[in-house]
Amino acid sequence: MQPTVVSEVRKFNRFYTKVLGLLNQQVYDSPFSLTETRILFEINSTSNCTAKFLQEELDLDRGYVSRILKRYEELEIIYKQKGKEDGRTYYIQLTEKGKIIYHDLETKAEQQVKSLLKNIEPEKQQNLIESMRIIEMILSEFIYQDKSAISIRDGYTAEDKDHIIEKQRAFYSENYGFDETFLDYLHDSFEGKIKKIWIAEDNEKFAGCVGLVEEDETTALLRWFIVDPSIRGKGVGTQLVQTLLNYCKEQQYKRVYLWTVSSLPVARRLYAKFGFEITETKEEQLLWGQRIVEERWDLEIK
Repeated sequence: MQPTVVSEVRKFNRFYTKVLGLLNQQVYDSPFSLTETRILFEINSTSNCTAKFLQEELDLDRGYVSRILKRYEELEIIYKQKGKEDGRTYYIQLTEKGKIIYHDLETKAEQQVKSLLKNIEPEKQQNLIESMRIIEMILSEFIYQDKSAISIRDGYTAEDKDHIIEKQRAFYSENYGFDETFLDYLHDSFEGKIKKIWIAEDNEKFAGCVGLVEEDETTALLRWFIVDPSIRGKGVGTQLVQTLLNYCKEQQYKRVYLWTVSSLPVARRLYAKFGFEITETKEEQLLWGQRIVEERWDLEIK
């Protein structure tokens, strides 16, 4: 490796640390540390949030998370609710006071980022975002290579189709209580004009997938996106979505869209990171045995 490469990476790290320091100092001028603020974010964004989820999602020590949650309870920012199916599980939610604090922090964060970008030309803003995505994609491919060997293939068989359907059924049934009508929906979803299905594998075991269905010559639909919970945090979701978008650019699609539900915070954050925006929100309805709010997210490909 060239010494200049190492030098440039370290130089960028020093620069970006200053940028983060500026943002953090002005945005989170509050009694809460950045980690405490991130925990608030996860609690607000995650359905059925638990202490274990926070530990795994943020890679934090169990005792550290426990102390933060205890402080939040004392401040009446959160409350815990015993699970109906498993009395040993407690779900964490924000109180009204907690929601006010969280939304105040979010507003400050958005204002500071807008302030940072306001004097940058729109074209340069897009260049900046694209560069951020490239950095994340490249580093995600290698940062966990000592723990797993993630590969992505774009060919799929009838067996793969059945496996994808079962993975989707099991995930949404176990985590969101979807009933057997969701299985019928999954089978019907494979009747469109499927262009590609990308399957990620971790040491030859299923790690996730995403598919693309062509609607017309310029528009495509993202479908079947899922990452195995055991692989969470290894960048698999980012790699899958980036692979799909790269293909869309090669095929000269002008728009990609998807339908999701509002109770999927991790996936929604990933879509937003790639530039997808909510363009339609349906009214809450009884679907697949649950009260569901469906959202359409669109991305204009440039």
